[in-house]
Amino acid sequence: MKTTFSEYIKYKFHNTLSRGTPALLSWLGIITIGFIALSSIFVKVTVEGKKLSLINIIWISLTRVLDPGVIGGDTGSWPYLVVMLFITMVGVFIFSTLIGIVTTSINNSIQSLRKGRSKIFEENHTLILGWGEKVIAIVTELVIAFNQYQSEYSIVILGDEDKVKMEDKIRDKVGVTGNTTVICRSGISSEIGDLNLTNLNKAKSIIIVPPDEPYADIGVIKTVLALLNYPDTKKEHNMVSVANYSEDYTLLKRIAGDQINVILSNEVVAKIISQTCRQPGLSLVYSEILSFNGKSHYKDITGPWYEEASGDEIYFSNQSEIIGKRYDKAQLSYNSSSVIGIFNSEKGVILNPHSDYLLKEGDQVIVIAQDADKIDYLLNDDSIIDENLIVNKKSYLEPEKILIINSNRLTSLIITKLDKYVIDGSSIDLFNHNNEQLEKEKMNINNLENASINFMSGDPTVYNELEKINLMQYDHIVVLSDFINHGAMNADARNLITLLHARDILQKSDRKITIVSQMMDERNRAVADQARADDFIISEKLISQYMAQISENQFLFPLFNELFTNEGAEIYFNNIKDYVKIGVKTNFYTLVKAASLRNESAIGYRKSALHYDAGENYGVKMNPDKDEEILIDSDDQLIIIASASR
Repeated sequence: MKTTFSEYIKYKFHNTLSRGTPALLSWLGIITIGFIALSSIFVKVTVEGKKLSLINIIWISLTRVLDPGVIGGDTGSWPYLVVMLFITMVGVFIFSTLIGIVTTSINNSIQSLRKGRSKIFEENHTLILGWGEKVIAIVTELVIAFNQYQSEYSIVILGDEDKVKMEDKIRDKVGVTGNTTVICRSGISSEIGDLNLTNLNKAKSIIIVPPDEPYADIGVIKTVLALLNYPDTKKEHNMVSVANYSEDYTLLKRIAGDQINVILSNEVVAKIISQTCRQPGLSLVYSEILSFNGKSHYKDITGPWYEEASGDEIYFSNQSEIIGKRYDKAQLSYNSSSVIGIFNSEKGVILNPHSDYLLKEGDQVIVIAQDADKIDYLLNDDSIIDENLIVNKKSYLEPEKILIINSNRLTSLIITKLDKYVIDGSSIDLFNHNNEQLEKEKMNINNLENASINFMSGDPTVYNELEKINLMQYDHIVVLSDFINHGAMNADARNLITLLHARDILQKSDRKITIVSQMMDERNRAVADQARADDFIISEKLISQYMAQISENQFLFPLFNELFTNEGAEIYFNNIKDYVKIGVKTNFYTLVKAASLRNESAIGYRKSALHYDAGENYGVKMNPDKDEEILIDSDDQLIIIASASR
């Protein structure tokens, strides 16, 4: 079919209109000029027009187009008045169109800004790539960290979500951010065009957050590849991310090498759960050392994150006074800080070195302290230590019986790690309502050295089915989150029901049976506290805190990596009666000395009487002042860092 000339002209006209505001204004200008020229001719032929110059007539026409209200003052012959009325009526149309074009342009600009597609020009900012629940916890931690100082800070988030929704959620979950500006942009972090919005080359650190969906590692790998291929990269960034599976961890390290610190999240969470089920309260310690200090710095700023500001964090400190001293002497040289290791320029981080380690020039002490200003060196002698209270006993392990309720991607890892902690003759039972998952776990779990494994089918949310398996026979019970089958929120709700049933059943027993639960959403912990579980592992929060710490200080990565792997030093809750006599008061100096005699670093204690008291941090006291007097009860525990092979 042949295209007519009118159709072609119409097509070209529509194309110019589609080019936006400049094209519309151009056409309106052309129409206005043409109309003013035509109307000026009509005015010129009137009696009044003959008396006026052409310039004056054009000016009169233009003013009536732009301001139709001037018609009220016109006088003259009827032809002149009719022409003026015509100019005014057309002027109303032209001026209304102009207002409409300008208004639409402004609205479009505002909508474009709300979509988060404008480039940012922040410098030395923390860049978060990705969006999910982890981002809220990361931003919370960074806000706490930044508000310790007087400078202005900025966090830039590039997420595959609407900009306004991201900002609203941060405003709702984080609250007032003090000296920290949070800027959101909508985009896909694996696309270089979207990375251009973030001023990436001026960022001080980059946190790559995996999406809240299956196969999240794929998104992380794509983002890392985009970063490595980003043009005009002028510096190596401090990049940190997580990988769920060891194969993806290996792949990320292969393609990015030392440019990225990768947290193997499944291994970390499995390690924490396997440790915590036998040492309830340990997750509180991990959360404490993974969080930033804050409350002493910004009491005038309030927000939901204020309560998250812990009292202590890890510092690397240069102290010339301790050069040439043994490590056990350094442990006793700080009243309000707990020494946990040494940073050596050649060997890097050395957690809990041997007590006779001699500190050399260039060595830094690694301490847990409330603030850098609180790292106070004191020259102490042994007179402050009550040597008569120190004992040197060792509690020996017995075979343990452990029940794991529910199953997820961590189950086989947890069982494997538990097998390394327990002694020969122990047993692990897996109780799950999903028979298909049970069969899958049977294939994944093999070659256990110390524990036997037994599989049982049943619904843990049904009271009678829990009763049938005789919970009283177990030493430890772990309730995992079945988020794969039920989603995070529903899985937490099911865990809460299971905990309530289990606690009710166990009230009939005189045995001390510990129950720990994995929770996906920290908001559910306040409700779950009513179930009186011995500990909760908020796995997503711990990983988010870990990422935030490394983004601010990448030298902490080898330290945390050692704590969260099977090799090197670990945190233990030991019976305090193995260190000092019970029923007496002593200071923490004495407890530190008692631990150092066993090549251990004491960092706190737990009072058994406060086990379920949330207001007292469930009895966990980290980094107490060493001159603090403590009444030692038989069930209290000393929190120490020691070699995993002890």
